[in-house]
Amino acid sequence: MLDFANFTAFLVATLVISIIPGPDVAFIVSRSVAGGKKVGIATAFGMQLGIMFHILLAAFGLSAILMTSALAFQIVKYIGAAYLIYLGIQTIRDKEGININIQENHGGMWKAFWQGAITDIFNPKVALFFLTFLPQFINPDKGNTFFQFIFLGVVFGLLGLIIDVCYSIIASSIRNVLAKNKNVMQWQKKVSGFTLIGLGTWLAFEKRS
Repeated sequence: MLDFANFTAFLVATLVISIIPGPDVAFIVSRSVAGGKKVGIATAFGMQLGIMFHILLAAFGLSAILMTSALAFQIVKYIGAAYLIYLGIQTIRDKEGININIQENHGGMWKAFWQGAITDIFNPKVALFFLTFLPQFINPDKGNTFFQFIFLGVVFGLLGLIIDVCYSIIASSIRNVLAKNKNVMQWQKKVSGFTLIGLGTWLAFEKRS
C-alpha cells in the first residue's frame, strides 16, 4: 500500500512536470498542427506506449545500463535524435497539401502512433527520468516495491496522456483556422518540420546529466 503523503506529493509533481511544455509536448503540438487532432492524439498515445516501455525497464532495473554505460546512452540518444530530424526533413519536403479529413485516414493515425512510440522509446532521457524520479515516492515498508513502481508509472502515464490530449486539441483547433489559407498551411508545415529538427538537434547535443 502506498503512503498517502508520498502519493499526494507524487501527483503534484507529476501534474507540474506534465503541464510544463517540454520536448514531448512540442512534438505532439507540431504533429497536431500538421495533421489534425486525431493525428496529435494518436501521437500522444504512442508516446505513452514509449513511456510505459521505459517504466518497465526501470522497474526491472534494466534502465540502469543507460546510466552506467556511456556508449549505450550515446547510441540510444543519437538514434532518437536522428529519427526526429528525419521526421522534420520529411515534413519540410512534403509538397502535398494537408488532408483536412485526415481523421478518416486510419493508416495515418497508426503511423502517428508508432512515430510517437519510437520517439520516446529511443529517448534515453525518459529512462533516466523514471529511474531517478519514481523511486523518490516508493516506500519499501509499504509493500512490494515493484508493484509501487508500476502503479506510479501507470498513474504518471495516464495524467500525462490527459494533458497531452488537451494540448493536441488546442493545437489542432489553431490548425483548423489556419487550414483555410493554403499559403499559411505550407508555412506552418515548414515550421513544424524545423521544430522536429530542432528537437532532434537538442536531443543530440544535450549533455548527459
